[in-house]
Amino acid sequence: MTRDHRRLRSERGRGRVLPLALVLAASAGLAGCGDDPPAVTPEVSAEELQDLRDDVSALEQRVEALESAPAPEPTAEPSATPTGTQPPAEVPPPFTDGEDVSVRGEVVGLIATTDIGTAFRLSTASGATVAVVSATPVQPLRLRDVVQVTGQATTVQPETFERDFGIAADVLLDDPAAFLDEQAGQVAIAADQVEPADDGPTG
Repeated sequence: MTRDHRRLRSERGRGRVLPLALVLAASAGLAGCGDDPPAVTPEVSAEELQDLRDDVSALEQRVEALESAPAPEPTAEPSATPTGTQPPAEVPPPFTDGEDVSVRGEVVGLIATTDIGTAFRLSTASGATVAVVSATPVQPLRLRDVVQVTGQATTVQPETFERDFGIAADVLLDDPAAFLDEQAGQVAIAADQVEPADDGPTG
């Protein structure tokens, strides 16, 4: 083989090596470009993680408490009062203080019947019930008796009771304090005369 032939073979060999190196380098570059970037792991401290667990636990406990709590009972609507069950309003006596009266009615309550005086309750035809105080005894006197009472309508005042009715309350009554407390400011009859009435209607 001549010297010219050996030089030609050597040049051909170098020509094949260079392109192969370029191909390998390009392949390596492409392979590097195709790799995914490494995943980024967030940094969470142990204290922050524990706080999060505590919050979740508290929320679960609250939900459990709400679910186990009894449902509130419905508020009962106020029931309407049946018609006719209200107690009738007390009818005031048809008298005014200082008025001379003569009224007939039924004895519906005995307050005091003594040898020195009498006190009782009288129901009139108007439906009013009025206390009657007599400084003289009225005997016999029984419940449901119908009597005619003549006297003066007088407002009961504890301070002036004896002067207004002609007899002391503590002399006439077994429990003067209770009577005066109940009747204070109410109109009663200071009776001059109490007589049995006929069988006609009360009035």
